[in-house]
Amino acid sequence: MKGLNEEAIENLIKAGSIAADAREYSRTIVRPGEKASIICAKIEEYIIERGGEPAFPCNISIGVVAAHYTPSINDDVEIKEGDVVKIDVGVSIDGYIADTATTIDLSGSYVELLEASREALEAVVGIMKPNIRIYDIGKTIESIVKKKGYKVIRNLTGHTIDRYMIHAGLSIPNYPDRLTFYKRLTPGMQVAIEPFTTNGKGMVIESSTINIYAYTGKKPRMPLNQAEREMLDYIINKYYTLPFTPRWLVGRWEAEDVIKIIKSLYMKGVLHGYPVLIESGRGVVAQFEHTFIILKDRVIVTTCRDCE
Repeated sequence: MKGLNEEAIENLIKAGSIAADAREYSRTIVRPGEKASIICAKIEEYIIERGGEPAFPCNISIGVVAAHYTPSINDDVEIKEGDVVKIDVGVSIDGYIADTATTIDLSGSYVELLEASREALEAVVGIMKPNIRIYDIGKTIESIVKKKGYKVIRNLTGHTIDRYMIHAGLSIPNYPDRLTFYKRLTPGMQVAIEPFTTNGKGMVIESSTINIYAYTGKKPRMPLNQAEREMLDYIINKYYTLPFTPRWLVGRWEAEDVIKIIKSLYMKGVLHGYPVLIESGRGVVAQFEHTFIILKDRVIVTTCRDCE
């Protein structure tokens, strides 16, 4: 996102403000007995009511689930007493994106695990500056998490963001990866930093569940039928390359048709799937996240209410 103009920065800041409000709103509605599908629908509606669009489906990842869980069609997952719930939300204003997350401990048993992630993120806010080494960000995060007695998840990272691209290619590990020693965050970049902490092994594995998809921009491996072409055209026009979830299509199409057609589009290679990610040692996972704009003389934390 080189050469950000005033309009782009204004949209990024607006997206960040809405995302921060949605993140804090989520903390008021995550409670035992509530369905995950209702929580996510309320958060997504909240974003739209305030003039944004979800940049990706609301993620509500519970306990050992680290990321990429959003309710499926007819989802019956319910929040329980003692759950540790991660809410990850994104907001788009004309393709300019903010990405933020929080964790809610309904058990009261994982206070220090959450503090490890939160304090690591706050430390990054404190050191962030133009041209900072990515290595130093990872070193800061892991040192704090280790002192707390926990592990970072090594194969989940922060990431650069571009217009209509939630993952723009550059990863920001939550540990001092030697491959990032000479890489820097330069003016014009936008980046999400998200320390994932766990009492498990510090790695995630993919499950077989996929509830989030995105258009790949590739030609299909096999010809599409009329129904598939119609749904794909709608997805491209509505979401472009941003992630979406099949439940968003119900109403325009019958649920059974959505499930069948999305599966076919995925198999034909025109949709990319984001599998639900689970901590490999079945450890509980916490996550906090902010979005940063790197400018020549300063850094703006778009999703932080209290940051300068």
